[in-house]
Amino acid sequence: MAFCLRLGVALIMLLSEVRMQSPGTMNTTCLGNLMIMDVDSSLTWGNHFIFNVMDPTGKFIPLTPALATQCGYSISVDHWGNVKFIASVLSCFAENNDDEYFSLTVQLQISPNVDMSSSTKYTWNMGCDYFPWPAREILCERNYMEVSVRRGVPLIEPNFVQDAPEDWSLAFPEATTAENDIWQIVFHLPKEKAMTVHQAMSEGYGVNTTYSRIVLRTPYNTSESQSQLIQGVPLSVVRSTTFYKQRWMILMVDTAVACPIDGTTFTEEMITWAVPQIITPLVPTLPISNVDVQLGVNNEILLPSTIIARNYNLTVGPNVVIVQFPVGATGGYYKSHVIPDSAHGIYGITYTIDPFLVYSWEDDTYDKTKYTLLHPITTPFMPRPPHVNYTVPDNQRFNVTLGTFLPDVELVQITFVTGTLTIPYMVNLWHNVQEHIFPNGSKAYNLQVPLVDPNVVVEVTSPTTRRYTLPLLYQLVVLPENDTFTHPAQPEITLQDIVPPTVTGYCDLANFYVNATNGNLGKNWLLVVGTRTLTPAMETEYTYQETATSVLMTVPYNSPDVVYELVSSSEIRSRLDLALKDSAKLWIYTNFSISCSFPLKMIECYTNGTMTALAVKVESVPSLNPSQLTLRDPSCKPSLSTDGTAFFHFNVNTCQTTRKFASNIMTYENEVQWTSPTITYRFAIACHYYINDTEVVSLEPMDNPAPVVEPVLGMITVVIKLALDVSYNSFYGSSDYPVVKYLQEPLYFEVELLNRQDPQVELFLENCWATASTDRDRSPQWDIIIDSCENTEDLYKTIFHPVTANQRVLFPSHLKRFEVKMFTFTNEQTVLETPIYVHCGVVICDANQPSDGVCRGQCIPGKQRFGRSADRKNRVVVSSGPIDVGAGSHS
Repeated sequence: MAFCLRLGVALIMLLSEVRMQSPGTMNTTCLGNLMIMDVDSSLTWGNHFIFNVMDPTGKFIPLTPALATQCGYSISVDHWGNVKFIASVLSCFAENNDDEYFSLTVQLQISPNVDMSSSTKYTWNMGCDYFPWPAREILCERNYMEVSVRRGVPLIEPNFVQDAPEDWSLAFPEATTAENDIWQIVFHLPKEKAMTVHQAMSEGYGVNTTYSRIVLRTPYNTSESQSQLIQGVPLSVVRSTTFYKQRWMILMVDTAVACPIDGTTFTEEMITWAVPQIITPLVPTLPISNVDVQLGVNNEILLPSTIIARNYNLTVGPNVVIVQFPVGATGGYYKSHVIPDSAHGIYGITYTIDPFLVYSWEDDTYDKTKYTLLHPITTPFMPRPPHVNYTVPDNQRFNVTLGTFLPDVELVQITFVTGTLTIPYMVNLWHNVQEHIFPNGSKAYNLQVPLVDPNVVVEVTSPTTRRYTLPLLYQLVVLPENDTFTHPAQPEITLQDIVPPTVTGYCDLANFYVNATNGNLGKNWLLVVGTRTLTPAMETEYTYQETATSVLMTVPYNSPDVVYELVSSSEIRSRLDLALKDSAKLWIYTNFSISCSFPLKMIECYTNGTMTALAVKVESVPSLNPSQLTLRDPSCKPSLSTDGTAFFHFNVNTCQTTRKFASNIMTYENEVQWTSPTITYRFAIACHYYINDTEVVSLEPMDNPAPVVEPVLGMITVVIKLALDVSYNSFYGSSDYPVVKYLQEPLYFEVELLNRQDPQVELFLENCWATASTDRDRSPQWDIIIDSCENTEDLYKTIFHPVTANQRVLFPSHLKRFEVKMFTFTNEQTVLETPIYVHCGVVICDANQPSDGVCRGQCIPGKQRFGRSADRKNRVVVSSGPIDVGAGSHS
């Protein structure tokens, strides 16, 4: 049966010859007493293969694992599929020319099929010179130990004693009683054991003689081998004496062999390999001399300068030879691996290096012993869990890095919330997936996903912050084995990017006016009026108007949701408490209170001798029930009461009303009162009458006079907005700036007067201009509208658009719209790569009054501006956010 491999796994296969051809991806090397053939993985990966060697008759013999060990061959496959074939020059089928030149014909058979059908055969002849031989040569290979000893030695006397005399003395009786002309081996165990060559070979040993040498080859795990600890290093030892008896002499040769079976220790940074310098079973007498130690890696003996340059360390001590290799040093290689588990697979690495030691010494028994030790080293599995790093730069994208990996790892696909995408497909989409190679050869993968992508989970975490989460599952593969593993990641960041809704308000003589404006999350809030959350049923109680961006509401001063703060005879001070809270989380975005005094006669005095009084429930007496209020006479209760008021109507001669005189005035006094164990409510009321006064009253019909309202100061709010298109239905929000526009692409601006309900007020544009900074007075500047007209020096003139009433626009006179082409600023023929800011000077006019020159203009299409300014102070300058110029031009 053949010694067959596929992907580095030994298999037993039958042969099926198809054709012969010469290999093109093989090379051979001679290393001392070894012949080495390296086969590139491009020839064998994914296939089944076996090695055959040619015997002296020209027949190819398949190498089984047992035959390879017995005959002096080893076959290994590294993690990349590269195959190494090593043969001892004294192997079974090597052609020997006077122990000086050795050759071997090797055949490599490769097939894609497990039965080796349709195979291809590559034949190669290996040849090496090796001369002169030392007296004793020991080889420690991966799968066998080999010792060869010069056999041209004189007769050994029976009374000759060496360092281990039992070896010779115990073997001597076997030799003297043995038959003539026969080779035998005596193994030195607690009880010696003799075998003929035929018996030894049937037990797996390799025994041979050459032109000048005796060869013994043994596996590591024979029943005759013994474990021995020397200088802390475990060795496999076979102590034996090989002899040949002739009638007139006995030839006895010490064929003991010992090889380390361990001695390697590891840390994350260093590999340490220890070998005893003096291996007791191999050194009959002490001291030894002419010690020479050489270190090699990958079939090559290294110079001392090379050892230093690679940061290796070779220390030859009196007892131990120590070799150290930094993990990752030149001469070795890293390899990725995956250990399966129930979840994702554990990713890790190993480091492999293929060193060997050749050292020699001399003692009194042997002229020279050469000891060659091949010791491929692979570190234990070192877990390397991938790390995920991420940032969210100013471009509002998740920037996620997964790494680091060795070059043999490839990213295959990523599973998002919406599904799984392969890497080639993602590259063709908006995803930006990049592989980054570092100087040391390792790599990482970078993924960029916009925060607005549907795969990003967004959660509002506070009134001003949102948490963005990107659940990911990476799938990677280790080559060339195609072992897959996954790694979950969940980048998460919280940004303070919520613009909360706001509320403003003002009063007139009878009402509160409230304007609640959406933030950048739209209408995601509820309005709390007083202590009640506004419901559709409550909206009917007030004048309620909702637009795309805000809510306008009118609340009467005496609404049940209003709190009375202070009462006097001629006015009442009321306060409206408002709150905006998140409709889902019920967080409070903002609290707002507006307090106003409203003119109101709380006391009426009539000539018929009756009085009326209106008492209200004030904030300082929260437990008051107005129906429980009385006058001084507890029996005088309210004629009418509500939850917040009590109305009294009584005659001045009742309810314990008192009377007093002062000069020409008579005064009637009473009070509204209520008392509890902790608080007292009192509201004094009085009526003054002139004594001996005569009033002449004449009656005639006449129209009611127009109400007079004394002026008060108020705030004028004007905004400028950039529309998405000429329909002026949608606008860019604050989070969209800076807006990117291409050259000559139209910009649609709208200027609006806010918080005004007067249809007789009209907004006009005096001047509009653009700057390259937020400072509206800084140069350079470019005029867009001059004295309400377009800039005639502009090649692309400003276009004015009419405003008509709709659901959003209640008062068209409060808005102006114009269109201008995108442009850039230049400085001495150089284009300035700066954002554009647009500013407009606005004047507010009374549309019904004759012009006083301030509101005069002739350029608004369809209407000449006549009228006068409602107030010369009603001039406002508004500015837009930054607008960047995109690359290229807009088509």
